[in-house]
Amino acid sequence: METELLGVPSTVLTTKPFVSQARTMSRMRGDSNYGLAIIDHPIVTLNDEELMERARIAADQVLRHVLDQ
Repeated sequence: METELLGVPSTVLTTKPFVSQARTMSRMRGDSNYGLAIIDHPIVTLNDEELMERARIAADQVLRHVLDQ
């Protein structure tokens, strides 16, 4: 969120159980519409292929957020 304040388009990556906390933090910082890339939880048990799929999902969300600004 700090980079966004400096003019660098940014997105927070989070897993589904932490979406509420991420949205609360963005509201507390004055941007209730801050971009979130949300992926399934957990990620710690994933193999490389599964983790790459989550990364692709997150990357698509990040691109949509950054390009929509």
